[in-house]
Amino acid sequence: MKASEVFLLMLGEAGGTMRGKTLIQKRAYFLNVLLDLGLPYNPHYYGPYSPELDNSIGKCKALGLVEQKTVGFGVDEETGFEKKRFDYTLTADGQEVLDDLERRKPDECRKIKGCLEKLSQAGDEDYVSLSIAAKTYHILKENSTSIRPDEVANEAKQFGWDISQGSIDKAVGFLSEMGMI
Repeated sequence: MKASEVFLLMLGEAGGTMRGKTLIQKRAYFLNVLLDLGLPYNPHYYGPYSPELDNSIGKCKALGLVEQKTVGFGVDEETGFEKKRFDYTLTADGQEVLDDLERRKPDECRKIKGCLEKLSQAGDEDYVSLSIAAKTYHILKENSTSIRPDEVANEAKQFGWDISQGSIDKAVGFLSEMGMI
């Protein structure tokens, strides 16, 4: 399934609106891992990131399938950069495309919807926790030799990630709930 289709399905299952690219990226990351969707992901500041998914979000916006709303949070005193979040809402045209997708690929859509439900039941609503869980999984996956949860924080530093042990423990619980570890 294409990244744009995954994005539209996620929006549809979220009631038509999702708050923040980080949440979108992390939900899609877990869908990708659990369902082997074939989306390429790289380590990034907020955890695994798919440039392909990001480009697809931009294309959906350009085609009028989604509306983007920017929510500002002022300026970061350390960097001087503006802090903002991008929220996405499915348009009527986007809903038509989504409805067509569900008619053309019912089995794939059903699998993705089921996985999104499982993610939600496991507690994926907080983008920060989901980001830490994605980082933790990435580290565990990269270290095919067994790595203890108390070693994850040190490994995370190699990617420039600072993760507390408590957050890692919570992430391990989420990953266990998802049947990923």
